[in-house]
Amino acid sequence: MSRRTFAGVPVSVLSWMAARNLPRTTTPARREEVKAPGNTRVTDDAFAACIEPVVAVDPLDPHNLLAVCRVFVGADIGVAAYTSFDAGSTWRARGLLPGLVPDFDGNPTVAFDSRGRAFVCCVVATQGPPRHGDVLMWRSDDGGRGFRPSTTAIAGGAGLVDHPSLTIGTGSHRTPAPLYLAAGMYGTADDGVVIARSTDGGRTFQPPRALDPAAGARAIAPVAAAGPDGSLTVAYFTPSPSGDVLIRAVTSGDHGETFTEPFTVAGVPAMAPGLGDVTAKSGPALAAAADGGLVCAAVTGFDDATGMSRLLLTTSAGPTDPTPTWSTPMTVAASDETVYLQPQVAIADDHRIAISVYALSLATLRMDVLLHISDPVPAASAQPAFGPPLRVTTRAFDPRQAIDTGSTHWLGNYQGLAAAPGDVFHPVWTDTRTGRAQIFTAAVRRPRA
Repeated sequence: MSRRTFAGVPVSVLSWMAARNLPRTTTPARREEVKAPGNTRVTDDAFAACIEPVVAVDPLDPHNLLAVCRVFVGADIGVAAYTSFDAGSTWRARGLLPGLVPDFDGNPTVAFDSRGRAFVCCVVATQGPPRHGDVLMWRSDDGGRGFRPSTTAIAGGAGLVDHPSLTIGTGSHRTPAPLYLAAGMYGTADDGVVIARSTDGGRTFQPPRALDPAAGARAIAPVAAAGPDGSLTVAYFTPSPSGDVLIRAVTSGDHGETFTEPFTVAGVPAMAPGLGDVTAKSGPALAAAADGGLVCAAVTGFDDATGMSRLLLTTSAGPTDPTPTWSTPMTVAASDETVYLQPQVAIADDHRIAISVYALSLATLRMDVLLHISDPVPAASAQPAFGPPLRVTTRAFDPRQAIDTGSTHWLGNYQGLAAAPGDVFHPVWTDTRTGRAQIFTAAVRRPRA
C-alpha cells in the first residue's frame, strides 16, 4: 500500500480512512476491571537508543525479571541485559553481554528453565557485505547478575542466522530440560526455518534441522513454544501464491525428535498498511501453557479492501495429533481508526491469555501499548472471552522519534511479554516519550476469577 503512507504524502492513511466512513467495532464490557499500571523505564544508561526488548520471569522467584534488548553504540549495535529483583519496580543495567563487541548484533531471546537458570541468545553479525552471523548463547545462574562465557548455538558460516526464538521444555531431577532454538538461515546451502536442540543444559547444541525445506528462504520470523511432556510448536510466516501472509507451523510431541509436516494455521492479506517513514514489521507471536493443553498464536492483519486493522488469535490443544487442530482465527480487536502492530502473547497459570500490541492512532499519529486479557480458558476448544483492552502506556508516544536509519525510523521488529507465577503480566516495549527509543515496562495484575 505504498500510495497510502503514514505521513508526508497528499493522501495519508488518516484521510483515506476518514473518507471511507467505515463502521466502528465495539467489544462487550468486562465483568471485572483491571487497574491501569504505572510505567517503569528499564533502560537509563549510556547507550544512545534501545529497541527489541524481551523479558522472562524466574519461575522460582517471580520478583526476578531479566530483560534483554538491542542497544546502539555509535554506528554499531550490541545486546545488553537488565535485571529487576522487585517484580519490575526498579531495574539495574548489566551492560553488554560478556565478550560481545557491538557490530550488527540483535534479535535477543531469553528464557528461564525450571531450575531458575537464565539463558540468553542473540545474533552476532557483521554490518559489512557480505553479512554473516551466528547465534550465541549465554547462561546465568544468578538471575542475570552475571553470565558465563558464550557458546555457539547455531553457526551461520558464510551465511546469516536470523530471528532466533528460544524455548525450554520440562526436565527432571536427573535430566536437564531440553532447550529448543528456532531460527531462520539465509545465504547458506539450507536456507529456511531450522530448529536446534540442546540436551545438556545449553553447553552444546545438535546441528540445526530444516523444518520446511519446501518453503526455503521464503519462511521467516520463526517463534517456538514448548509445553510439558515433550510438546513443541514452531510457527513462522510464508507468503501464499495469492500474495497473502500465512502463519505456518510444525509440531513435535517427542522432545523434537520428529515433527509433523508443515500446515497452515491462519492467513492475513497483510500484517499492516504502509507506514511511510516508520518501520515496525513483526512476525507471529506464540505461547504454550506450562501445564499443557493450550497453545496460542497471535497476529495482526490489515485488509486493504476494507481498511480494517485486526488483532487475531487462534488456539490449539497442542501436538496431540499427527496434524494438530487449530481454531478458526478469532478477532480480538478490529478498528478503522487504529493500526495494530507487533503482537505478543503469554499464557498465565490459570489459562488466562494476554496479548500485548502496539496501537497506532490515525487521528493523533501517536502510539500506545494495549493489553488484552481473557477470562480463564477451560479448554483449547473453548473460544477465549476478552473484555475491553487495558491501556498500558501512561503516555502515548511518537514512533517517528525512533531510530533514524537515514531512510526510515526503526521501532524494531518485536516487543516482549511474560506471565509471572501468580497473577501478573509484564509487557515490555520500545517507547520514545523521552525523545529517543528506550525500553519501558509495567506490571499488570490480572483479575481473579
